[in-house]
Amino acid sequence: MSYLQALAVFIAVAEEKSFSAAAKKLSLTQPTVSFHIDGMERKFGCPLFVRTRRGADLTVFGRTLYENTRMVQELLDRTERKIKDLCQGVAGQVTIGAGTIPGEYILPLLLAQFLREHPGVSVNLISGDSQSIFHSWQEGCMSICVLGFLPPGISDVEIVWTDEIIPVASPQMHLAGFPWLPQELCQYPLVVRHESSSSMGYVWRSLHDLGVSRESCNIVLQVSGNEALKKAVQAGAGIGFVSRRAVESELLEGSLQQVPVQGLQIKRHFYALCDTQAQMPVSLALWQYLVSQREQL
Repeated sequence: MSYLQALAVFIAVAEEKSFSAAAKKLSLTQPTVSFHIDGMERKFGCPLFVRTRRGADLTVFGRTLYENTRMVQELLDRTERKIKDLCQGVAGQVTIGAGTIPGEYILPLLLAQFLREHPGVSVNLISGDSQSIFHSWQEGCMSICVLGFLPPGISDVEIVWTDEIIPVASPQMHLAGFPWLPQELCQYPLVVRHESSSSMGYVWRSLHDLGVSRESCNIVLQVSGNEALKKAVQAGAGIGFVSRRAVESELLEGSLQQVPVQGLQIKRHFYALCDTQAQMPVSLALWQYLVSQREQL
């Protein structure tokens, strides 16, 4: 009996609290799982589990073994993944570009998980306005990109996440009479992103549909990024349009307030692009991972 194999079985039973669940997880038969656990108990000369109708609970001996060996199993699992990645070519650096919302508020957490699962990979994440990112992707500067608009003439596109753009203001601005009519936005100063921002394209189209033109709005400040917009709005410069994802914490803590406007609901999708025919295994692995993390739309 391989001790490392038996250890993996033991840890699976300890975490699943069931011989049958551990067998299913490891693609083994239940008698095989029992064989390994019996062998370990003979080796240590003590019971590792108490069998109950509900499953299997660790004894004091089993808990000592689990607490002192689970890190060994995690190390073995990481090493196995790294060797498999190297054998399959899933190693090296991959560049991914993204619009500011996915690049700043969605991808960092997902990429951290991907890197834990693929220790031989490093990722270069570039964020900016979606138009610039799309042009860089077309020029071959990056393997994958995530955009806030659907580019024309591209066949391999995946819708991955949704977004909502909302008007927000500082609590210091004494606003009343909610919900507003759309035209009431024109009475207040606005802080907006530059025209190259795909989010502002959605904003202007939505306002136009409600009878509000860009020319009728009092734009006092244009900025290039979400953080600059948030800080300007928090300081009382005006009302700003920003992704709800970017202001979740500010809305909760009360440093920003949402401005309800009748009939205004600005929703969009984020689109992921990858030239799967021309990519290395490391890029394809990241692409498949991102697609697997898409929201239920």
